Amino acid sequence: MADRHLVRYQQLIQEQLSSLMLRELDLEPGILVTISKVIVSADLQVADVKITVFPTDKQGTVLQKLLKTHKEYEYHLADILSRGRSPELRFEIDTDALEAYEVEKLLDELSE
Repeated sequence: MADRHLVRYQQLIQEQLSSLMLRELDLEPGILVTISKVIVSADLQVADVKITVFPTDKQGTVLQKLLKTHKEYEYHLADILSRGRSPELRFEIDTDALEAYEVEKLLDELSE
């Protein structure tokens, strides 16, 4: 698969998975979950889904819920993507995005 097609496939998974999570993921009010990045393996078998969670103390709870329901998301994605099979979804916390947020927060505090 050409790089351009792989990038588009990753974007499509990110968009569709975001919509599914918005509808299906049952979270308590005040928790924000975003998908910052999806990285699909060259053979299209595995998709590493990087998420950010705010407030950060709820990361474990959200990750646990996603790990319990990831098979359902794979099933829905297979229907949406019309491939017959979705890549295996592996959710993990995007530490790069959290570090960037912390640096930005510190810079804001310094500028005040």
